[in-house]
This record gives sequence, structure tokens and C-alpha cells, in this order.
Amino acid sequence: MIQKFFHASFDAIDSLTAPQTLKLETDHYLLNGYDILIGKAETGFSAKINFMPFKGYSSSQMHTIEFTEPIKLLNKDKNLFLPEKSIYLNQFFRDFNSDDPTIEIKGNISQISTCAQNTDFDNTYLRLIIPVDSDEKLRNVRGWEFKTDLKSKNRNLIKVNIGNAEYHFFEFHTDSAAYLVVDTTEPSNESEFKKISHAILLAQGFLYGNLYLSEGYILSSQSADFADIKNVSFSTYRESIMTGYRIHTTNAYSVHNMTGKTEEEISAKQEEVQEWINDIIEIEESIFSALSELFYNSEPISRAAIVTLQGNLLSLEIKGSAYSLALEAITKVIMDEHKEDRPKPVSAPIFKKLKEKIYSVLDEILPERPENAITRKILNDRLNNWNSPTNADKLKKSFHFVDYELNEYEINALKARDKFQHGELPVSDNADDVVFKEVYFMCLIMHRLIYVLILKRIGYSGYIINYPQMHSYITKRDLKEKSFYKL
Repeated sequence: MIQKFFHASFDAIDSLTAPQTLKLETDHYLLNGYDILIGKAETGFSAKINFMPFKGYSSSQMHTIEFTEPIKLLNKDKNLFLPEKSIYLNQFFRDFNSDDPTIEIKGNISQISTCAQNTDFDNTYLRLIIPVDSDEKLRNVRGWEFKTDLKSKNRNLIKVNIGNAEYHFFEFHTDSAAYLVVDTTEPSNESEFKKISHAILLAQGFLYGNLYLSEGYILSSQSADFADIKNVSFSTYRESIMTGYRIHTTNAYSVHNMTGKTEEEISAKQEEVQEWINDIIEIEESIFSALSELFYNSEPISRAAIVTLQGNLLSLEIKGSAYSLALEAITKVIMDEHKEDRPKPVSAPIFKKLKEKIYSVLDEILPERPENAITRKILNDRLNNWNSPTNADKLKKSFHFVDYELNEYEINALKARDKFQHGELPVSDNADDVVFKEVYFMCLIMHRLIYVLILKRIGYSGYIINYPQMHSYITKRDLKEKSFYKL
């Protein structure tokens, strides 16, 4: 069984995050040598300096507080380092009646480390620890179990293969806190490890609705089991995206309303759920690896996945535009992979004959004269674009390459993309209830199609949650489909 040590990791994190006073070593001519009190805040670290103004001091002298790279913080026990632009400070003057002459300089720290250079993490085993607010249950992916030196409620681990390297992605859940963790299994470089970790976390978020990116700790070790820790760094990243809008589950009960007016009705629902027990299974480890590797290798698809998650939280009026952007990015990658141009309405020879006839009419009505030059140029430019394929054609073609046959309502959703992109809504009536139902339905279909493209692209074969059918009671569009959709 895989062995993971956590005692040393949490000791290193506790040592970094504990409230502590250190001396500021910097080139800043006013603050060098001052004591600075730092401690973990809800996001990032807090920082506070009690500055003693001197005769002739003006607050404008500290209007902009900038530091050179790196800033060193030290006391008798340790040295800590802050990269450039990782600390933001502001002056706070005390109450006019206060007898305290000092000025409080307070702010926050977004990055802090036990080493001066990120390259000090290179050529070591690396671990990323992301605090999360819930138990993520990685058992939805068929993986492994690990043993550890500390008690953990869940010990589910996924071996993620990207390129020629293996990474361990697992959850660690104590009585009071939960974490997602990524470990390297061989000495690595920090910059590459950050990219890999982001791809793995994005794969988890894309499948299960919550992308944890707010902040995390990177630790280095000389051993693969992390029994000892060499260095630790903290960084805020970007705001987490918490949607709860998962596309895969192993719990059929989670998508069925089990309430009923009679025992017979409840029993019927129970039987329906039981039908899915053998079909709603874990995602294979190889599929999770393929999804992580796709996000790592393809920035456009990685960005499309983030836009999709962000779109889940947007208001209905702009949700469709977000999903449209995601579909556009994914289809472009797929079309480029197959070196396929968008299908044109007519062949080149036929279009050539059309142009010749149209030009003859144009020459007759607007002959080539100086006063007609601008008009002819406009018409000529538009004529040359007549045989350009539509975006809907391109979007449809990409599904052919992942071996998925679109039905009529899915094709209509793809056609709606142009309206969404131009700030319009694809509706048949402007009545509020009609707008809501029709736009919401289109968004649900586009959302599903995004997952169809990406999951089929990596070879997934299985069931996803069928939100268009689940929400048919809202959209009034009963597709006569099941609660789970087969890919």
C-alpha cells in the first residue's frame, strides 16, 4: 500500500502560519529594521507594522510603499522571504485623541516562502496542499488507498499520468479540516509542478463542479514519502469557483427526487434508482489522467473548462454567451487537430461561376468609376465572404470527429450560439416566462454539449448527469430521456 507522511508537512505549515514577529530587512529607507507582525488571515496573510514618525515626517513619504525583491523577514528562529509585489501595505492613523504616537501600517501578504528563490524547490519531491471546505470524495474515480502517519477519514488516491510522469492526487480529511493534495513521485521543478497541479485540480473541478484555487502550500522534500520537509511556500492563486454542478456521480439517488405522495409512488422511484446501480460507476483512472493531460497540453481547452465553470454561476442573460465561448474554443482545437477547414456551402468551381455572374451584374449597374470605388469595394468584400461556412457548421463538424451524432434540438442550440455571442437571446416570444424557459433550455443543452466534446475527445464511455431532462419541469421540454445520459 502507498505510504504518505503528513506530520512533517503540517508542522512546516503551522510554523509558517503561526502569528509571529520578525524584523524587516529591506532597502526601503523608512521601514528597514522595523518589526512586522504576520499571521494567517482568512485569505493570505495579514501584516502589521507600528511605525514611529519622526520630526519632519510627512504621510506622503509613505503614500506608495514599494519593496525590492525579495523582502527578507527574520528572527532568531527563521528567515522568511516575500517575492516582489506580494505585500500590500497602507497607513492607518490613530484617533486624534490617542496618546499613541505610532502610525499603524497594515496590509496583506499574498506569497511567502522559507527560501529566497523558487528555484530552491527544483530537483526535489514536491507536494501541493490545497485547503478545501468539504470532503471531496475522490472515490468517484477508481483509484487506490493509501496509509498515513496521521488519522484521515478518507484515503482515496488517484495515480495521474501526464507525459511520462506519475503524480498522486488524493484527499486528506481530519476531524477539523479537509485538503486536496498533489504529490510528485520523482524529483521535479516547481514551475512545471504548478502547471501540472492546476491541470489536475481543473480536471477534478470540471467533473465535480468545484474548482479550488484560492490558496495553497507547496512543500519540498528529499524523500518520496515526505517524511521530512525541506522548504515550504504559500501563495494565493485565483478565486475558487464553487458551483456544485457536477457532471458525474456514482450515487444515483443524488439525481432522483425520492419524495412521493404514496408508498407506491416512492417504491416506483426506488425501483428506478436501482436500475442504475450497475451503470453509474467510477470513472477510470486512465480517463481522469487523459482529462488532466488534455488541460495541461491545451490552453484553449483548459480556458474553456474554466469559462464553463464560471458560466454555471452567471445570470441566465449571459450564461449562454459563456458557454458559446467555451464551445468555440473547444471546436477550434478539434478542427485544428484534424486539419479540417470548416465546410463551405458550395464547392470552389461553383462559387467561381456565381462570382462571375454577379460581377457582370455589378459592372452593369456600378461600373468601375472613381465615384463607385468605395461602394464596389464594400460589395466585393461581402461577396468574397459569401461562401464562408457558418460557425454552426464548424461546431457541428467537430462532433463528427468525436463520433457523436447531434439530434435536432442540439443542432438548434448550436445555431443559437451566434445570437448569444451578439447579445441577443434565441427566443420565440419576449414574454418573461417564455424567455426564461427557452434560454434556460438552450443553456442546458450547450452545457451538456461542452462535456460531450471534451469527454468523448479523451475516450470516455459512460453516463453523465442529464441536466436538460432533470430540469424539464422548469423548461417544460420533456425530452423523454433518462436522468443519466450515455456517451
